[in-house]
Amino acid sequence: MKTRKLILVAVSALVSLWSAHSGAQTKPLPDLCAVAPGAQPSLPARLLTGMGTTNMPVTTKSDEARAFFNQGMSQVHSFWFTESERSFLQALTLDPDFAMAYWGIAVSAAGDYRPAFQLMRNPNEGGRRGAAPESTEIQRTTNGAAIDGEIRAREYVEKAMALRDKVTERERLYIESQWARRDPAHGGDAKKKDAAYIEGLRKLGAAYPDDIEAVLILGLATLNGFDPVTKEPRAGTTEALALLEGVVAKDDNQFGAHHYLIHGWEGSKTPERAWHACQRYPELVPNIPHALHMPGHIYAQSDRIDDAVAAFGAASENELGYLAADVLYANGHHGHNEHFLIQALNLDGRFRDSMDHVKHLLSYKETPREREGLNQRSVYRQGLFALIKTLTRFERWDLVLDGTTIPVYDKPEQNGWRHWATGLALARRGEIENARQALSDLEKDYDAAKGNREPLGIAVAELKGTIESLAGNPGKGYAHFREAADREAAQLYTEPPAYPRPVVEALGSVALALKDYATAEKAYREALEREPGGGRAYFGLAGALSGLGRVDEAQKMIARGTAAWDKADADLPQMQKLVPTAASAKGN
Repeated sequence: MKTRKLILVAVSALVSLWSAHSGAQTKPLPDLCAVAPGAQPSLPARLLTGMGTTNMPVTTKSDEARAFFNQGMSQVHSFWFTESERSFLQALTLDPDFAMAYWGIAVSAAGDYRPAFQLMRNPNEGGRRGAAPESTEIQRTTNGAAIDGEIRAREYVEKAMALRDKVTERERLYIESQWARRDPAHGGDAKKKDAAYIEGLRKLGAAYPDDIEAVLILGLATLNGFDPVTKEPRAGTTEALALLEGVVAKDDNQFGAHHYLIHGWEGSKTPERAWHACQRYPELVPNIPHALHMPGHIYAQSDRIDDAVAAFGAASENELGYLAADVLYANGHHGHNEHFLIQALNLDGRFRDSMDHVKHLLSYKETPREREGLNQRSVYRQGLFALIKTLTRFERWDLVLDGTTIPVYDKPEQNGWRHWATGLALARRGEIENARQALSDLEKDYDAAKGNREPLGIAVAELKGTIESLAGNPGKGYAHFREAADREAAQLYTEPPAYPRPVVEALGSVALALKDYATAEKAYREALEREPGGGRAYFGLAGALSGLGRVDEAQKMIARGTAAWDKADADLPQMQKLVPTAASAKGN
């Protein structure tokens, strides 16, 4: 442990130097699963239980090196890239000429071994960071590894290329496909690199059609997801899903295929098609946090909220064990687990539990580098966003306005969300002019923001809609709501969603307050399409139907809402006002 602490000090010093001289403090950090810049894992690695079983044929003179390589591949298939890079490095200490171990580090280090659709996102939301910086002097850690993961990936695959004549033809094709993705001849053109990579994978698959690993890697590389508005598959997605489903049809123990199928069906019209994968993946990989976490993605989209809560909770607990055991273990993905758990608890009507987990996130104070950077996914910033999400979703306007519950954080992105929530609260209290001032502050924050600005732009439109509607101009207000709702629904898929809650849910609540029951009904039905089984939407729809005189329909919605919120806080307004009505009706 003392050695690893010394390494941490040396790496931290180098990262500070790199930031000061290259402007890296303004560059987005990689996706939460990727290895953070400057954080190439230290040795030794250990052979761990619960990683999943991989047995990939590779050329090495050491059986122990082979075991670490196969562990690294299992970890790659669960996007646990810090640990997979550690496993591959350990393999190289046992066999310095292990070509495929160099290849494995190249796969792990760059942060782009993910579903293709994730790379489309804004870099501050986990998307592709762009080309590695060109520099005459490459910044390195004390062990000589490049700090920038993309540079490190290129250098390690170059080493694999130098050894490709000493391995099998199959391994050579693996190495050459990875080199195609790193080849400097493509410059900074990510599309050319990805196309060359996929072409190399297809060549590998054609030569070795029974190679499961090759099929899995190709399936992931072509998994382009679904259009956020139409929910129709983008080009490549149908082929990718067919490849992955073909793998599990032959062997249901292929945990990598189950993982990728969960990603494959999220954001689609039929997320339930991944339910089997959601069951099998954590069974096969019980000791990697991401494997326990991933089923929650699907459950949160397909009316299985309690299962989503259980999945995210299990992942969070599992990751806490690794955090406690290793001072160098990155906490970003634990923050992601907790953030998604809060999202699910919000859906489940559990305000107190949500706030407990918000407090947990806010207990992780930012490092100076996180404080100065654009990355919106530090644990603390995720906590701030989860706090705003929870307070607005439960309409706790008293806490929004008490001056203490929401910490002041002087960055435009975080200030923007605080001003948004404040404006909503003031408008709902009838303080229209003060709400307009909050809107003005939000617009300034939007102009100053440097990260992903679109969610704040949507927030501007929604707050305008709220203010105008409650100021007596519902026609104008609803137009702003519609703009905000359409923009929010059209955002690229992120997890958890990059906007606090569906805009149509807010529209329904405002329309109910105005006793515009027809608009409220339409809005809440749309909210149920966005989040099937949502108790909040069921209760809102019940209020709208009751206002329209459709009492029997309203009672059915109350019954559904009560079932959906069987674990909700008993003192929520919906539970106090509408549930007794349902119980009375049942008694009659």
